Amino acid sequence: MKIHLFVLFAASSLHAEPPAVRSLQDTRAEAEEGDAAAQYDLALRNAKGDGVPENSEEALKWFLRAAEQGHADAQTKAGMCLLRGKGVTKDASAALRWLRKAAEQKNLAAIKQLGACYSLGSDVAKDTVEGVKWFRQAAEQGDIDSQMEVGLAYLDGEGVTQNAAEAMKWFTKAAEKGDLNAQKVLATSYAQGERVPQDLKTAMIWFHKAAEQGDPEAQLKLGVAYSLATGVPQDAKLSLRWLNKAVEQEYAPAMVEMGVNYMAGFSVPMDAAKAVEWFRKAADKGDPAAQMKLGSAFLTGTGVGKNAAEAVLWFRKAVDQNFGPALVALGGCYIMGDGVTQDLAEAVRLFQRAADIGDPSGQFALSLQYERGEGVAQNLTEALKWCRLAVAQGHEIAEAHQATLEASMTREQIHEGVRLAREWKAVAPAK
Repeated sequence: MKIHLFVLFAASSLHAEPPAVRSLQDTRAEAEEGDAAAQYDLALRNAKGDGVPENSEEALKWFLRAAEQGHADAQTKAGMCLLRGKGVTKDASAALRWLRKAAEQKNLAAIKQLGACYSLGSDVAKDTVEGVKWFRQAAEQGDIDSQMEVGLAYLDGEGVTQNAAEAMKWFTKAAEKGDLNAQKVLATSYAQGERVPQDLKTAMIWFHKAAEQGDPEAQLKLGVAYSLATGVPQDAKLSLRWLNKAVEQEYAPAMVEMGVNYMAGFSVPMDAAKAVEWFRKAADKGDPAAQMKLGSAFLTGTGVGKNAAEAVLWFRKAVDQNFGPALVALGGCYIMGDGVTQDLAEAVRLFQRAADIGDPSGQFALSLQYERGEGVAQNLTEALKWCRLAVAQGHEIAEAHQATLEASMTREQIHEGVRLAREWKAVAPAK
């Protein structure tokens, strides 16, 4: 999970605050007399064209006059004008100077902007430590966006020492204020248990809060959880209720899950034809998992007339999105000559693509081709490499087959296969 800045140029709007209720004539007169609040109001009028022609240069002039008197909002606006080149030649150095002056007065918009600039390296040398420092100041003022930024920084170790517990603390602060992104990050973190101890019950609490806000992804997660009793008691009615809420929002992955339910008889009566209907709805929206499942239905004649050519058509749509299971399925069609002319070399090419993106079924399929020398020159060390990589991802058939494969290899070949697998895993994240 990488930092993504929610607040880039959060302070950039020059129209955020309405001018004080006073006539233009009075505002101008008071501004000319040196009243900082009037100068700020006059600048806003010029920035938005309120009662006067819109004039960025004139707006900046009055922002600067108010800023020089210590008006924090004016200092922020002046900084943003200079940062964007609004009404004047862009001057990042001067912009940051004004933003810092405003930040010293605890101006939240200025603090967030400084955090964004340093974290992204926008108009200033990138400095994630400095970026987090500013975001923390905003977060401590209760700003939800900044609390998320600090949490993400701790989760990824960007600008601070990685500390998942500290990340969860900041996410929780934002989530408790109802921030949907924070709720989903918390739910996903606790569900996966990658950087924090897995806690399915806590994960479901946060998915529930996000689902109640209408988030279809969270609604789907909750529906699946009630179906499988993951962190919540098994409840077919609640499962269907949440799944329907996501489907009502035309959320394609929820349509796929509805199809799976009808295919297997989970929460609904088993009905393969209805399953195919749901797969088709999601497939027509471009969902690759749905396209894959629809292709499989045509290939086997499950819930629809058997049609290998139609199956290949849907597999190809998913393959165009580099969807691993579809690459494997289409490769299987080339091996068997289902809907296409048999072509073992093409099957290997497809299995290779799937294997390269980390699909365990693709890795095992490629392993078998190397072991048998079908569509590619026989190479037992390559076969073992891909078999072990599939096993590492929990592919049960690969695990059962590994001993058989190794029994046909020399010790040297086995050592080489192990080395190749280790090397591939070391560079895989960069792919």
